[in-house]
Amino acid sequence: SRTERIWIIPVSGFRSVAQQEKLYKAQIQRRGSEASAAKVSAPPGYSEHHTGYAVDLADGNYPKEDISFKFAESEAFRWLKLHAQEFGFEMSFPENNQQGVSYEPWHWRFIGSPQAETVFQQAREISNHVDKQDKN
Repeated sequence: SRTERIWIIPVSGFRSVAQQEKLYKAQIQRRGSEASAAKVSAPPGYSEHHTGYAVDLADGNYPKEDISFKFAESEAFRWLKLHAQEFGFEMSFPENNQQGVSYEPWHWRFIGSPQAETVFQQAREISNHVDKQDKN
């Protein structure tokens, strides 16, 4: 993708339960309740980041827009939507996802190996089932 001048950088990968607990508690403070916090930050023990197969990505050309909805307007995001699947990645939380998680255009999971696919099988089945219903 260098020839296309696309610069995708990982900004967060594996996260321990202790790290996730800190992030989650900060969201509770910010949002006022566990239910509200869980829509934007998984409770400790439930984050895809614990698996080692999830990564938050950013456009290296716009570092001040890391982990923001602006990423969805970037060339890096457009490239990912077109090509991520070729490399075994999919966006975990698209708009209006059936898991009830807030839209996260920066959060992608690797499903390109049998082990990774198994880890996310339940989440993918929920999404695939709903997609099929929508098409009918």
